[in-house]
Formats: sequence, structure tokens, C-alpha cells
Amino acid sequence: MKIITKYLKIILGCMMIAISLNLFFKDRSLIPSGVFGFAIMYGAKTKIDLSISLAAANLIFFLLSCIFLSKKTIKRLILPFILVPIFVYVTSNIATIVNLQDVDKLLISIYGGALIGMGARFIYKENRYTSGADVIMLVSKMIDNPRRYLANYCLDLVWIALAIKLYGLEGAMYTAISIILIEFISRRAYLGVSDSKVFYIITKKENDVRDYILNELNYDLTTFDAKGGFLKAKNKVIMCVIPTKDYYRLREGVKQIDPKAFISITDSYEVVNPNKTLKSKN
Repeated sequence: MKIITKYLKIILGCMMIAISLNLFFKDRSLIPSGVFGFAIMYGAKTKIDLSISLAAANLIFFLLSCIFLSKKTIKRLILPFILVPIFVYVTSNIATIVNLQDVDKLLISIYGGALIGMGARFIYKENRYTSGADVIMLVSKMIDNPRRYLANYCLDLVWIALAIKLYGLEGAMYTAISIILIEFISRRAYLGVSDSKVFYIITKKENDVRDYILNELNYDLTTFDAKGGFLKAKNKVIMCVIPTKDYYRLREGVKQIDPKAFISITDSYEVVNPNKTLKSKN
């Protein structure tokens, strides 16, 4: 069942990307990021069907991946690289069914970018890659240079510059909105949405804080020894991972017990084998 769900999510993600390309970007003077943008520009200039130009671009980047990437990584490219052009072809007439002629261009750029971002997010969450831009990212990771991650950002700047040339400053500004949304929404998939918080607490009322967490909030905790870097004072650090919904309860509870307590709070994007840490004892 998990395998079926996994592939359904990948198919859904590919379908969302294809619909967005046909409905919000093709013939709209807008360019999405990455290979999708290249395919739209090339198809518009040569009058070649978008599905064909996208398939050709994917083929080029797939061959590139065969040179630089491992077989395991290449396998993660195959399904989306095939499905997106197919779905683009299947949904090529969707703009005649859903008429957006009177819709403000700002809304089109927002919804178009959001839909592609969400589609890519489904695919990334299943450990797959969506387009040739991911191949560039994966190849750049092999380069031992702290600035290697700038490759994709430079590519986005190229699309914006081309949008200025093709559609003017206004079209480029709408394009930038779409690209930012695509990048923000899709890349959140690598980390996910933070649904829990990690508390690091140093307090002189350790027993009271422990009792509050264990008995009032009903969450488990971990304590470990720490030594200050300046005064070299030894302290006990209480670490606790809790759901975001109880964030304020723990923070305010500790402050009431010990107003001088040191509290450091960070996001936790994933908890593996949570056991009691994220589960109430009740």
C-alpha cells in the first residue's frame, strides 16, 4: 500500500506541474524556473509543442546525469522525466476549458508558481527529482567549492534577465514572483514543515522544571552535562522535543518556574523513532 501511495503522489506531482505549465505559463508571457522555463521559451520561439521541447530538454539532462551521477540517483530521475512531458501533452488544451483571460496576471503568476511548487514538493518528498535543474544541483554538489549552490540561483537570474528581454520589466517582475514561489514551496520538501520544537533549558530549579515537563505536559526529556566556555561552570542541560502546539505552554511554564532560566528553542523538522518524546503518556 505504501508503494502505491508513493507512486500516486509522484504521478499527482507530475500532473500538477503539467497543468500549471499549460494553464498559467504557456502563452502568458511568464517563465517558470529551470528547464520548464527553457522549454516554454524554446517552444514559443520555434512553435514546437511544449511537451516535445520539454521531453527533448529532459533527454539532454538525463544523458548528462548518466555521465556524472550514480545509477541509484539516475533511477530517481526517470519517472518524473517521462511523466511530466506526457501530462503536458495530455493537458495541452486545458486553457480552452478553464478560461483565465480576464484573471489578473499577478494572480496567474502566484497560482502558477504555487502549483508547480506543490507538484515538485510531492515528487521531492518521495525522493525523486523533477527536471534538469535538479541534475545541475546534483552535479554541483560534487564540486568541492562553498559557492557551488549558487548554480541554481544563477540559472534563475538568467530566466529573469531573459524575461526582461522578451516581456519587458513588468513581465520579468511577474516571472520573479513565480520563480520565488516555486523555489520556496518545493524546497521546503527537503526539510518539511516544522511540526515540533527542541528546547534546551539550563536552570537552577532543575527538579521543578523536570517535574513540570514530565507530569504537567506529559512529555519525556533528556538531561546531559555541559560546561560553560567562559566561567567553566558545570550545568545540567534539559533537552525536550515537543509538538509546536505546546510550544508556549513549555516556554511560559519554565519562565514562571525560573525567570532566570536559559532557554534555547529550535525547529525540529523530523523526529525519527520518537517513542515518548512526542507522544503524550496519557
